[in-house]
Amino acid sequence: MQLMFDIAVGKCEAIDQSSVTVRLDSAIVSRLIPGRAWSRSGTSILKISLRLCSERRPPKVGSETFLQREALLRNPLASLDLLGDGEFTPVRLRALGTDTDPQLPEAAPVRGKADRAPSRPRKDS
Repeated sequence: MQLMFDIAVGKCEAIDQSSVTVRLDSAIVSRLIPGRAWSRSGTSILKISLRLCSERRPPKVGSETFLQREALLRNPLASLDLLGDGEFTPVRLRALGTDTDPQLPEAAPVRGKADRAPSRPRKDS
């Protein structure tokens, strides 16, 4: 069974007929460009296809943008402005969805009577 969920990437700046512009969180930038030290959230800008956005939580200017994990795993192309200076370069988005499988909690073992330690007789004083 495949779990479906969305991945938050940053604050929506603009929406047009076919794309969404997002100010990225620094954690998202580090997934797109591994090894790049980046600590200034909101500097980098990503332009993505509107089709990648969550259907359950559609983009809204000024709010967090959620992308469909399943769509990200198909490795779509987007445009990244790393420094926020208007210089966009192509970037693949698969890294945003990779290694994001949710960890289901392990079930606690059910203890039966056989698992209990035998009781010791009490000393009466």
